[in-house]
Amino acid sequence: MKYFTRSTVVQSLTRIRRERLLPQNGEVVVRVGQDVAPMQVVARTALETDIYLLPASDQLNVAPEDLPQYLLVDEGTIVEQGMILAEKKQFLGRKTVTSPVDGVVADVSNGRIILKQTLDWLELRAMLKGRVVSSIAVDRGVVIETTGSLIQAMWGSGQEGYGTIKIASETAHDPLNVNGLNGETAGRILVTGKIDRVDILARAEEGNVRGLIAGSMPATICQMAASFSFPVILTDGIGDQSMAQPIFQLLQASEGREASLFGQLQDHSGNRPEIIIPLEAGPGVEAPPLNKPIAVGQTVRILRPPYSSQVGQVVRVYRHAQMTPIHTRAHGVDVRLADGHVVFIPSANLDIIT
Repeated sequence: MKYFTRSTVVQSLTRIRRERLLPQNGEVVVRVGQDVAPMQVVARTALETDIYLLPASDQLNVAPEDLPQYLLVDEGTIVEQGMILAEKKQFLGRKTVTSPVDGVVADVSNGRIILKQTLDWLELRAMLKGRVVSSIAVDRGVVIETTGSLIQAMWGSGQEGYGTIKIASETAHDPLNVNGLNGETAGRILVTGKIDRVDILARAEEGNVRGLIAGSMPATICQMAASFSFPVILTDGIGDQSMAQPIFQLLQASEGREASLFGQLQDHSGNRPEIIIPLEAGPGVEAPPLNKPIAVGQTVRILRPPYSSQVGQVVRVYRHAQMTPIHTRAHGVDVRLADGHVVFIPSANLDIIT
């Protein structure tokens, strides 16, 4: 029988496709096939403010039910001040209805055009170096493809960021030291084993840090992280775990490279916080396989005490449930740890690193 458990992608080189979505309908400003830079605007949408009711049928001197045949815009159309919204041509001249403000057409009802005025725009940036491979529903966003390193994380503070990676701790177990925040860390994404002090976040913001990647930090600090302008991503979870060695080693090898941080919390679709490090690659690079069954030879991370955060290799998969140290029976595997010891771990306590 095949047994499945959760998995985490930690790939040094893979094909990656990610959606960039507006919160509402707007305007896509790039084309399919176009190369984009991380800070490039790919779509935008108007932010709504005041409502304007235009008596269009009265201005054109037509019946309210006849207004649609004179309209030059549809519901959802983004308009600018002075733009003609409806027009009635006559033998001598024409009558028009123009927009008094920048905005969006919200509705046409009872002979009136309803506008939502906009004073500003929400601009959606690519946040990823790659190529636009498709658009989403014409006016909602785009899909960007790139190749590079991909690391799925356990928790994110909700923000997004982009910058150059800098390793800020000597090992995957060390916390970030406030003395390590200096002029060399400005504009960088810092990688550390842990974060154990709330003042670290404030000092990082003062020092113009672009983002923090850590193995873990306490729940009390997580609650405050969303109030800072830069993203915080935890690769191993909330608490006092060290960063898993495969992840730390990949980030070490990527020092000096540019990375994109997507710190969104896990959603209903299973999307998780991610670290993406674009790299040039030839043809043949494919997306990582997901939902693989547990098998001998796989690298796994242990999620529960007494071996929390340790990484090992599966050496045996049991076909039948085994007795655990707490005298319950569970399906699981034998895992060889880094120190050579082999321990039985229930499948529910494992995370496959693919």
